[in-house]
Amino acid sequence: MTTHKKIFLRGIEVKIKLSCIIFFILAIPALLFADYNKALKLFEQGKYDDALAEIALVLDVSKDFEPNSPNYNLRYLAGHIHAKKGNYESALTHLKRCAEIQKDNVDSLIDIAFIYIDQKRYADAMAWARKALQIKQAPIAYYILGLSYSGIGSYWQAKEYLEKAISLDPEMYYAYNELGNVLMLLGRITQAQTAYSAAYALAPSSAYVCNNLAMSYVQASDVKKALEIIEKARKLAPDNAVIVENYNRIISLKNK
Repeated sequence: MTTHKKIFLRGIEVKIKLSCIIFFILAIPALLFADYNKALKLFEQGKYDDALAEIALVLDVSKDFEPNSPNYNLRYLAGHIHAKKGNYESALTHLKRCAEIQKDNVDSLIDIAFIYIDQKRYADAMAWARKALQIKQAPIAYYILGLSYSGIGSYWQAKEYLEKAISLDPEMYYAYNELGNVLMLLGRITQAQTAYSAAYALAPSSAYVCNNLAMSYVQASDVKKALEIIEKARKLAPDNAVIVENYNRIISLKNK
């Protein structure tokens, strides 16, 4: 099991849902929009402390629930900035307030769950994913449940939730990738290859997916195919230590 975790990559990539922020910002007065926009620009430039300072200038907590208040957007952005900085409790404070402000919006619930995943607080991640599912049958919520059950070693349950996520969103390549990881842990190598292959077809430029597909070929004793795919992974992520180690391992197998 330790070997699997070393050679296979999860590659979770949580992207900020800025589109929904921009949508809600349309109802905010122009002056506050300018302040938010400045904070967003600072965030995109990696100037996290400056962005938080800008948010602090305009965030009036007493107006969280007022109509047309900018606070949801400001807090949502602040939550992501704190998460980037590793200030998880501050991030959770803002995002949980967002969940209270817009009770029918699952975005903050999903982001809270991902923060708990990063902290390996899988029971908390499950709880927030389930809250999201009470509002909407979001494929990403099932994906989070799959990650969480995998994290606690309940691989059959993880498989079930990942397959549910894929059934709702057949283009969710990272769900296929994680399904492959789970199937490898269950010893279902052929099925894992199928899952990784699906992920690869959807995201051929993902170094994580290429690595995992290559290592599944190693497990299946197809070194030639493994080398072909791992070479692509190495080109995509030449500084990734796991990929470099796996590349060297496959080269050694080829030369035997």
